[in-house]
Amino acid sequence: MSLDLSLALIDGHCHLANLSLLLHLEPLLEEAAQRGVTRWLSSALTREEVRFYLNHPRPEIRFSAGIHPNYDDCDLALADIAALCEDKKIWAVGEVGLDRNGPPLPQQERIFIQQLELASEYNLPVVLHIVGHQQRAYEILKDHPLRYLVHGYAGSIEGYRLLARLNSWFTLSERILRPDKRALLGEMLAGGRYLAETDITRHYVEGNEPNPLLRLPGVVKRACNLAGLSREDFVRAQNASLAALLERSHG
Repeated sequence: MSLDLSLALIDGHCHLANLSLLLHLEPLLEEAAQRGVTRWLSSALTREEVRFYLNHPRPEIRFSAGIHPNYDDCDLALADIAALCEDKKIWAVGEVGLDRNGPPLPQQERIFIQQLELASEYNLPVVLHIVGHQQRAYEILKDHPLRYLVHGYAGSIEGYRLLARLNSWFTLSERILRPDKRALLGEMLAGGRYLAETDITRHYVEGNEPNPLLRLPGVVKRACNLAGLSREDFVRAQNASLAALLERSHG
């Protein structure tokens, strides 16, 4: 049966370079495309990961890069992000943000703001990692009128509503499919500004899982079933979200 490209899915947040350290990506991507996942927004958090994307360019993969607020292996410096912005290699800055489990908040805020200023200078979207500190993040972000993709948000509805005041979109992860997150899922889908994500890295592969990229159709199917939404409507909102995020971006 041929693939209906009008129903194709986008993985709105993943770590393909990191996954490639464990699994050979080529057959995984090919199988995923056959199953209807045709585009990926992937994140680089180390210099090795940046080199992977630069050395293995693929039209269906766009990558962002950023200094993560709470990832010990992140060795990127502000100069690395600036060079990628200048050379128009990345579609967005990120993932960046604030994390209640990370270093002291003033330290996180400083590098966060510096990266927001880079995104502003180069007119790039920002991929956000916000764990706790929603109010403080909002106070910082409202002073930087950018396009924001809030990855994997599964906090409070109040925190979601705060971040939704920005020019923001959200990725739906497995975490938002829990019974206690049903109201949040409903609001997020009703807002119409979303993509789905796997957030896959080599660390999240389970046992003998043959292709972790195939988790995405399951996330979408379950989200649609829970919300009474058709795949057609989901894909329509997903495509509009991506188009808006990429508008006037470099990369």
